[in-house]
Amino acid sequence: MKSKWPDFLFTLLVRFVSGVILGGLACFVIAYRSILRAFSHDNTHAPLIWLAIFAVGGGIIAVATTPYWQTPWYKGIRGKDSD
Repeated sequence: MKSKWPDFLFTLLVRFVSGVILGGLACFVIAYRSILRAFSHDNTHAPLIWLAIFAVGGGIIAVATTPYWQTPWYKGIRGKDSD
């Protein structure tokens, strides 16, 4: 029987990276005016901190919402062809 763990870890990696990208984009969409205002006053720390918070939050949410059927401990309905 083939192990499901490599597929699961790959799924988590892809979901985390996608969540980081989407979280970063969400930060720009939600707070673009504040980011532009901070950059115009030569303040780069606050926008970068907000970007990091949104990105990591997006990654965590993406991993936390992994469907149960994609986990290695899901048994499911096995057909006669599955090993």
